Amino acid sequence: MVPSRSPRGLIIDLVTPLRANGEIDGPGLGRLLDRVLPHVQAVFIASPALGQGKNLSTAQREELLEKTLVVVRGRVPILVWISRDSQEKTRQALLKLEKTREKRKYSGPILWVDTPLYYHSNRGLPDYYRNLSSSVQGSYLLHNDPNLVKELARPLKRSNIRTSILKEIAKITSIEGLIFLGSLERARNYQKATRSRVDFRIYDGDESHFLQYPSLSGVVSAGANLAPRAWQRITDSSLNISGAGDAYPDQVRQIVETGEYLRKLMSLYRGAPVSLIKQVLSDLGLIEVPRNNLPGNNSEKRVRALKDLMAAYGDYP
Repeated sequence: MVPSRSPRGLIIDLVTPLRANGEIDGPGLGRLLDRVLPHVQAVFIASPALGQGKNLSTAQREELLEKTLVVVRGRVPILVWISRDSQEKTRQALLKLEKTREKRKYSGPILWVDTPLYYHSNRGLPDYYRNLSSSVQGSYLLHNDPNLVKELARPLKRSNIRTSILKEIAKITSIEGLIFLGSLERARNYQKATRSRVDFRIYDGDESHFLQYPSLSGVVSAGANLAPRAWQRITDSSLNISGAGDAYPDQVRQIVETGEYLRKLMSLYRGAPVSLIKQVLSDLGLIEVPRNNLPGNNSEKRVRALKDLMAAYGDYP
């Protein structure tokens, strides 16, 4: 049975394993996916955060998608970040990624994730998505990340999708949801703007927000690279997936302890998540090397603290 296109629950923000020469580490990707797939409802690849999508060429994204398709084999939806620094480059990237899917004759669910304000203003966005989704049919998720937009050398007037614009975009049925980072007030406004679509999902892109005020759709998690079972437990409990809400006192205690574990993990990799998470995964033997092409303080002290904490909870040998 093919999973629903729009998942509900834990979405892993997967690191992109790279070889020392910068090529995609296919065997490492396979080992990492084999480790996390039993615990997640979807896999997000080439993301601008953990997936280093900003630093991956379109060719690298094609290779990453193709190798991911071979391992996932339709078991969970695959989310792919398509955004580039212009409308035309984004459209061309999408076309090439779609050809990769067609070449593999892949029938499992894929959702194209786009950060529109990375290259486009709010003005004209509804028409832009009508045209884009008609030229490449499929399922799309929006991605709202004001900090990502503010990093641009040519910042746009607004760093968030306007609520009125989102309300119009939500009328396009191929746009199935939104990965959200931002204030809780804006999150509430977005929920109101999309309430006419009962199938429209809004995912937490911020793990700490989810642990405090979980959304009804799920979370995009970096920490699931390190502790997929723990993140599955806390997400299932928060969303009452598979009756997880009918917990006994001992189960409640375990869930509280799991939440504290995840908060401690976040405090350790905060500030340099790609560098630190990749180093731990490399030391675990899952990926070849911790290459990341991003600045970050990969201190031995923090890596050791992460491994000790994971070992205490059974996630590190």
